[in-house]
Amino acid sequence: ATDLSGLPPAFIEVGSAEPFRDEDTEYASRIWATGGQAELHVWSGACHGFDLYMPDWQVTKEALATRTSWLRRVLGLT
Repeated sequence: ATDLSGLPPAFIEVGSAEPFRDEDTEYASRIWATGGQAELHVWSGACHGFDLYMPDWQVTKEALATRTSWLRRVLGLT
C-alpha cells in the first residue's frame, strides 16, 4: 500500500536475525510518518518463529508478555 494513513494501532515485532527485519522496521516507520500509531519491537538474537520454536526462552517470555500488555492497553483492559 502506498497510503498507510488511517490504519488502526499496529503491534510489530521481529527478531534481529529475522529475514524480514528491515521490511518490518520500515513498515513501522511508514506508519509513524503518517502520524499513525505503531509499537515496534526488535528482539535481540531472535529468528523467525522464535516464539513457536523456543517457547521456554526468556526472550519469548518477554515477547509474549509485551504482546499481552499492548493488547490490554489498546483494548482498554488495563
